[in-house]
Amino acid sequence: MSDDAVKDRGSRGKTPTSQTLDPADEAMRRLLVELQERPLRHTELRPLPSATLDARSPHRTDEERRRPRRFLYFDREKGAGLAVLSYCSVLFGVPFFLVPLVLRDNPFSLHHAKAAGAIYLLCYAFVLMATLNCALFLPLALLAYIPALIGIYRASAGVEAGQAALGPPGERLFRCIEVKK
Repeated sequence: MSDDAVKDRGSRGKTPTSQTLDPADEAMRRLLVELQERPLRHTELRPLPSATLDARSPHRTDEERRRPRRFLYFDREKGAGLAVLSYCSVLFGVPFFLVPLVLRDNPFSLHHAKAAGAIYLLCYAFVLMATLNCALFLPLALLAYIPALIGIYRASAGVEAGQAALGPPGERLFRCIEVKK
């Protein structure tokens, strides 16, 4: 076969590359057009005021204590493990929440440890009252597992404990314990 025949044979089934539409390129082009029309959700967030970013300040007023806390990214990432461990104290009966309360080095884990401590005390108060009336107080002690599970979820998500996980009562109960400087 001559060289011309090989060239003709190879180019018979193919169209020139300028006319070829690659499906991956077409999908990428459609995705870029869609992103230009509708931006991603995280690009629409507005920045937080700088006063609400730092939760380490021990000199918070009562008004600041009522507002939701905003934790630094580093504090959330570093303290998530101890925060989840704090809630495991209710599930397993061992007071793991005392570890972040003693360390006091991370505001995120300390906040969740206070909430877990409130749930722990509530659960075991119901267990002690169950010695008086088992039919009434033992189911209430088992209901304390619900805020503990909610707290585990919220701690692993990196947000504050909230009312469902007894965050505000925990903050009031352990208000004398603040983050170390």
